[in-house]
Amino acid sequence: MEARKYADLAMIEGHGYEPLPLDNLKDHIHEFDIIFNTIPSLILDDEILAKVKKDALIIDLASKPGGIDFDAAKSYGLKVIWALSLPGKIAPVSSGAIIKDTIMNIIKELGV
Repeated sequence: MEARKYADLAMIEGHGYEPLPLDNLKDHIHEFDIIFNTIPSLILDDEILAKVKKDALIIDLASKPGGIDFDAAKSYGLKVIWALSLPGKIAPVSSGAIIKDTIMNIIKELGV
């Protein structure tokens, strides 16, 4: 699980997951089957998308403009779901639960 802030990385580790600083993302992106982005600036650019597994699923939940170079993703034949600002559109207070349910439903529908 990736994060930008050291406090978030510590929390991730405290929950039993492996923390990954954003600066190291390009070295590990090829390991992931499903990638969720919540950062509203370009994070998954051409250089990083070139390393993504061809059968990976990428879901962008960030506020506009999102964080994925969709033209580059398309050129690599990657599956991307563009769900920008979903939490704020649905219900800001309960968005965490809604995001989890939505993600689980998408994963079920795709048979991942």
